[in-house]
Amino acid sequence: MNISTHFSKKELECPCCGYCEIDKEFIGKLETIRIQFANPMPVTSGCRCEKHNAEVSSNSKGDHTRGLAVDVRLRDRYRRAELLRLALNIRYFKDIAIGKDFIHLGRGKERQGLGVYG
Repeated sequence: MNISTHFSKKELECPCCGYCEIDKEFIGKLETIRIQFANPMPVTSGCRCEKHNAEVSSNSKGDHTRGLAVDVRLRDRYRRAELLRLALNIRYFKDIAIGKDFIHLGRGKERQGLGVYG
């Protein structure tokens, strides 16, 4: 079952329980980026229940628990840079972080910004 044209419920749901309450505006902005990106955006982490989130994150009330964040696996650094550019241009995502092989896109708060993981 698809939540949007390019994203399925299966890839966005919590891996331990199937929780999937993705914010409609958030998925709309993510879909906009996906169309502009014109490449697959495999989601490695979407919605998380509080139990699963506590196991994988130190942020107990993070955007993943509210359906307002995804981690997108992109091993190619040029594709990560392109996705970053598109996300910044939309000006919706306030919490963007770059990892070695992924980009975190979260709605975040105004005080949050660009981060780098490991």
